[in-house]
Amino acid sequence: MKGRIDSQGSKRQLEMERLVQRPEIGVATLGQMFKNYSQQLGGLENGKITKLEFRKFLIFEQICFLFNSTGLALSMLQYNLEFEEERWISIWLLWMILIFTILLLGFTFLRYEQHMNWQKSRNLLSKKERLWQTDLWYPMLIELSIYLIIPYPFLREIRVYFYNNFQEATAYYHVNEILELFMLSRIVFLFRSLLAQTFWYSNRTQRVCALYACEGNYMFVAKSLMRTSPYTAQSIAMTTLILVFAQAVRISENPLTRNDQNNNNLGKYDNAVWNIIISITTVGYGDFYTRTDLGRFVIFVVCVLGIFVISLMVVTLITSLETSSLESHAITVLERIQLREQMAKSASMVIMYSLRIVVALKKGNLTKLQFRQLILNLRYNLNEFKINRRQYRNKQDVGSMNEEITNQFSLLRSDFTGAIEKQKAIFVQNADIMNKLGLETKQFQL
Repeated sequence: MKGRIDSQGSKRQLEMERLVQRPEIGVATLGQMFKNYSQQLGGLENGKITKLEFRKFLIFEQICFLFNSTGLALSMLQYNLEFEEERWISIWLLWMILIFTILLLGFTFLRYEQHMNWQKSRNLLSKKERLWQTDLWYPMLIELSIYLIIPYPFLREIRVYFYNNFQEATAYYHVNEILELFMLSRIVFLFRSLLAQTFWYSNRTQRVCALYACEGNYMFVAKSLMRTSPYTAQSIAMTTLILVFAQAVRISENPLTRNDQNNNNLGKYDNAVWNIIISITTVGYGDFYTRTDLGRFVIFVVCVLGIFVISLMVVTLITSLETSSLESHAITVLERIQLREQMAKSASMVIMYSLRIVVALKKGNLTKLQFRQLILNLRYNLNEFKINRRQYRNKQDVGSMNEEITNQFSLLRSDFTGAIEKQKAIFVQNADIMNKLGLETKQFQL
């Protein structure tokens, strides 16, 4: 019997151990299922891998910025030499621009590849997707197409002639000059690279934006900079707009200087800068103005962008002049102090003129004109006192939390005092009734 009982007890113990172990298997299975499904839905990401991929992306962004800025600088230098007919140095610079552009195209493709890998590490894209299967291929093609607009060595001798109505003569552009004009549009990608290096375009920023269901793109970075440092951002934008479009106006108007260097010479960079400044500010003195169709198109673009930038600066100035809630409270308190001082001054003047009138009436040495003047002064100061008093009462700091709390405590105190007075009256009535009935009452004390 004992052996049977022991065997049954051991069987029960084994069954209990199996039941205990089953939940552990279930928990592990659920955890694995949650991990798998969350990765498919983009809910989990490895922080270290994401940071590493983002740093690689920033490195490619910096390399693209270097080649892009170098190409722009070389193109401006080559334009001056091309206009001055410095052939050999100009040809070498054209080949250097072409080499830097080829390198820029390759690193731009790698940049978009790395951007795709970064999004894959954040589980925003599938691991099996390729670049042409995502939404990145279209902006990449646009960017590569813009980078291909450069002056080429084999286009150096090609010219485009046109008739200028102002000079009533024929002028010409080099094809490379027109290409250098449109090459200035690369400045947009330089700004994009600079925005990517700021705090507002980081891996942490992307996670925070994902939590609040917003896109942490370059427009978000621009908005953040306009909110945190508006004057710095707008000053950089205004300066860049002036310098870049001054070069564009110079390229557009320089062919006319080949015919006449002394007539409306916008081929000089300082004159072009002055022309852009008066165009952005909508002043337009008329001392320098464009006389080619290409130059007028550039000025049209400058006027549109200038209206936007100037309006943005006005809005920023108005916003910066608005007072915050704490500043409004401080101004209200100072206004009360000022009104109190004015009330004290008006009250002192009222007392002074009243005493002068009383003393003068006792002595009787005032003429009617002097007495009337004293009365007018007394009335004026009395009216001033009333106006200041009314303004002092109406000047309430609605947003002050401390004042609201004080007012609430004052109301509660008055209500509590009224309740005590009512209780006293009821107690006295009860005491009179009990005295009339011949009952003893205790003295009520507060």
